[in-house]
Amino acid sequence: MPSSSPSCISRVQGPVQAILRPGQWCFGVRAIRQGIERWQVMGTVEDLVTQVVAAVEQFQQGNPEKGLANSRKVRVTKKRATAESGFVRIENYTQVSEWLDVLELHITTINPSDEPMLSVYAKSFSSGAFPTVLPCAPLLNIACCWFPFSDGGPANSLNKQRLEELRSKLSEHLSIELKKH
Repeated sequence: MPSSSPSCISRVQGPVQAILRPGQWCFGVRAIRQGIERWQVMGTVEDLVTQVVAAVEQFQQGNPEKGLANSRKVRVTKKRATAESGFVRIENYTQVSEWLDVLELHITTINPSDEPMLSVYAKSFSSGAFPTVLPCAPLLNIACCWFPFSDGGPANSLNKQRLEELRSKLSEHLSIELKKH
C-alpha cells in the first residue's frame, strides 16, 4: 500500500517551497497553474477550520488513493482560527515524485451575530516546476520560476479539481455557496 506521508526530504523542503512559492512569482504564467474560488459559508471560523482538518484526515485515513485530485499525500501544515478570521494551508504531494501543490483558505467573518457568515478566499496553486523529492528543489524552482508549466490545463486543472473536491467534502457538514470572483 502506498504511503500517505511525504518523504523525509519533502517534509523538510515542502514547507520552505510552500512559503516561497516560486511557481507563482511570474505574473504572465502563474494563471495556468492555479485555481481560485470564493465561498460564503454559514458557521464560525472554528467550525470551518475543524471541518477542513477533519476532511484532510479523511482523505488520508489509510486511503491515499482517495486523496485530493492527483495528490496522494495531503497534510495540513498551518492552521489558525480566531473569532474574526482564520487561515489554513494544506500541502498536496503527488505519490511518487512529490510535486507540491498548496491549497490555502483565507477566512474572514462577515456577520458575527446569531447566524455567523464567513467569506473564504480559497486558492490552490503549483509551487514549482521541480518536485520536492529532488535535493535543493526550492532553489531549482527559484532559478526556473519563469519556466511555463501547467497543472493540467484550463479544462483539467488539478488545482481547480482540488478546490472542488474540498468544497464538496466540506458541504457534507457546512452550508457553502460558491461566489463569483
